[in-house]
Amino acid sequence: MLEESSHIRQNADVKIIDVNSYLGSYAAADLRETLANLVNQDVQKIVVNLSKVEHINSMAIGVLVGTAKQLRLKDGDVKIYGLAENIRRTFDLIGASDIVEIHDSEDSALATF
Repeated sequence: MLEESSHIRQNADVKIIDVNSYLGSYAAADLRETLANLVNQDVQKIVVNLSKVEHINSMAIGVLVGTAKQLRLKDGDVKIYGLAENIRRTFDLIGASDIVEIHDSEDSALATF
């Protein structure tokens, strides 16, 4: 799990993952494992804080998109916030922002559940 590169907290029935690292291949695999564990625990509402992430690879974006699709089948969802401008452009360019809700703040993301 993302023990060193992230922190999981809770706000009501929403799990919030604060990612604190470069999201390359290894961290993306850790993120996938963390999200899979939450889904397996029947967590349906997840917010991912990417405000400290300066780079994200396509695998990590795929993990977020895949988890959002999986949770929507269970009436849940994944929301993200805190994207750097270059990461936001990447999400927009590959169409991930059409699938995963992107917010400017944690409060905004939480308010949509």
